[in-house]
Amino acid sequence: MDWSIQVSGAADIRSDLAALNATSFDCGSKLAPVVELTCRLIDEYFGPVHLSRCVYGNEFCEHLIPSPAHLKDVLSVAAEREMDVTLLTPYVSDAGIDLLKPLFELLSLNGANEVVFNDWGVLNLLRREFPLLTPVQGRLMNKSLRDPRVTGVYAESDAPAPALVSLRRSNLDCASYTGFLSNLGVDSVELDNLPQGVDLSFAENGVKANAYIPFGFISTSRICMAAGIHYDKIDKFQPGAPCHHECQTHLLEYAYTNTPFSNRDQKFYLKGNSYFYVHTEAMLRGLFEQSRSGLIDRIVFQPRLPMNWERQ
Repeated sequence: MDWSIQVSGAADIRSDLAALNATSFDCGSKLAPVVELTCRLIDEYFGPVHLSRCVYGNEFCEHLIPSPAHLKDVLSVAAEREMDVTLLTPYVSDAGIDLLKPLFELLSLNGANEVVFNDWGVLNLLRREFPLLTPVQGRLMNKSLRDPRVTGVYAESDAPAPALVSLRRSNLDCASYTGFLSNLGVDSVELDNLPQGVDLSFAENGVKANAYIPFGFISTSRICMAAGIHYDKIDKFQPGAPCHHECQTHLLEYAYTNTPFSNRDQKFYLKGNSYFYVHTEAMLRGLFEQSRSGLIDRIVFQPRLPMNWERQ
């Protein structure tokens, strides 16, 4: 099993990655505990891990697509550290496609790198103009039950096994869909460690599965709460609102104060246009136990919520 780390820029790769710990990354006081927990459990289950790949870019917003200059720096430093590079890309407009093209050109000049797509148009562009790049289906394209307000309760309940298996499935469990991906040259998919657990049976058919820890996404939208924070109420939540990267300085924490269940201390977070949940110890242990089955090809460690942007 391979290990990757999601980075915000070349500076992260230059830092000491030999020992994973929360103090090496500015993850903020709210999120530091889950990062510390994740690092401790990685060491418990796997010992020191070799990070063979860095993951760079953004899955959730085309306003956070990096510049070619920053990608060039990442590629250069990654080569010095003998690390491969995976570029994350979001769902995009035509303007976003134009921003991605020079990044794909750079990647094509630097060996057979990976591109994670979360938009069918991006995959079409890769197949048509950049055949040397390896396409990987992003986790936004996995259709699964993601609401952490209730899915974690299912996992802890006495629900019969068939019901839990159904809740853990996604569109990847459809053989015709994975066959469709294979025909398009896609044999790797990215996924979240879901609160109710993940059914990895699709990986038995040769599909490579890459799992992200310790943050999972709940939902995302083209309408950004942070971008409209300074607007009058009537003008808030408009698609296409000017972006000044307010998401880099605003993080909203939610708690389930009115839940009928016992998970009132569970939190989820809004950063920019996307909601995220954090992995509990039980979720992390469950995923690490699954990894021993050989059905997980790669684990991607995220030391921060995946909405960081390197100032241009």
